[in-house]
Amino acid sequence: MIKKGFVKELKWRGLVYDMTPGLDSAFDKGSTLYIGIDPTGDSLHIGHLMGLVMLKRAVQYGNKAIVIVGGGTSLIGDPSGKDKERPVVESSVIEKNKKNLKKQVSRFIEFGDGKAKMIDNVDWLGKVKLIDFLREIGKHMSVSEMMSKDSVKERLGRAQGLSYAEFTYQLLQAFDFLELFGQYGCNVQVGGSDQWGNILQGVELIRKKTSGKAHGLSFPLITDPKTGKKFGKTAAGAAIWLDKEKTHPFDFYQFLVNVSDDLAPTLMRFFSFQTKQKIEEIEKKWNKNKGKRLMQRELAFELTSLVHGEKMAKQAEKIAEILFNKGVMELTVSDFNFIKESLPNFKLKGKLDLVDALLKLGLTSSKGEGRRLIKQKGVSCEMFHKRFFLIRKGKKDYGIVDVL
Repeated sequence: MIKKGFVKELKWRGLVYDMTPGLDSAFDKGSTLYIGIDPTGDSLHIGHLMGLVMLKRAVQYGNKAIVIVGGGTSLIGDPSGKDKERPVVESSVIEKNKKNLKKQVSRFIEFGDGKAKMIDNVDWLGKVKLIDFLREIGKHMSVSEMMSKDSVKERLGRAQGLSYAEFTYQLLQAFDFLELFGQYGCNVQVGGSDQWGNILQGVELIRKKTSGKAHGLSFPLITDPKTGKKFGKTAAGAAIWLDKEKTHPFDFYQFLVNVSDDLAPTLMRFFSFQTKQKIEEIEKKWNKNKGKRLMQRELAFELTSLVHGEKMAKQAEKIAEILFNKGVMELTVSDFNFIKESLPNFKLKGKLDLVDALLKLGLTSSKGEGRRLIKQKGVSCEMFHKRFFLIRKGKKDYGIVDVL
């Protein structure tokens, strides 16, 4: 059943950067929309959540969703937002990445008969003949328009330039939209604001080839209002991955708890599935005492539940509260086994030497520094469950020694 007002909600949440005219009416009548993800890496990262959350919201309003796994386009590489050409990814690696990607996307959107679809664009791009493609698709694309795209102009102004393969990426993306429009009645493409030019190419190609009406919708890229840095990386520059083997669920939770007060309201509206009324209530309470980080904690729990499941979110929430607020006496064996993969840790046979342990855990840079901290009582060390030494430097730096 179609619910009206989807675009109105997106606008309240700040999720509309640009859209084609008439999109709100198209959604009110029911639409099929898609996002594309190229499997160039073995995991999605937190930046991919925007597109996945948009699809999930659209489905909740009764629309249909398609996720394109770019098995074909990933062999070329999208130049958008890149200052140099992506390294060539081998086909065997792409196949492995596709399996990981499908598993991660399935946490957000339910696929199957009568539900969302996941399609690989290699199914049609892999069959395209060059001459046919140029005759049927290339003749409808204006080189001057292709040259005007920001992603193209920026690269042409650099020493590395832009390869012909990358230049044609926007043709392949437009062709994807045309294929989806014809085969599945997909009439809306969704992407980040850096994809807007490519999205419009697809809308125009559909109009020229079929006289059909298609739409585009772009969402804003997230940057920190103070630093201008792109959202999704730690202070040290490490990406926040959706794969728990690459970013531990506790680290994922803590990353969100620690987002700045300037960014928190934006992220809450972007990512939370709570109602407008509930979010406004949270904002009101948060504004009275930002030091408690109520909004960040609400966001962290909801997104960790979405990505890793409610059980892991509850454990991450509990451990964070114990470590940073209550003291560590309440940590169970299960808690230690969960958290030790997130904190610096090592296994030990024999007697603990605290100076050596501090150095091995990376909590100090030398034995001399370790001795000074111990003398100044800047380090604590306690044993739990006759197995785990929990070592703390200062108020927030922890390490674990697992005694065998």
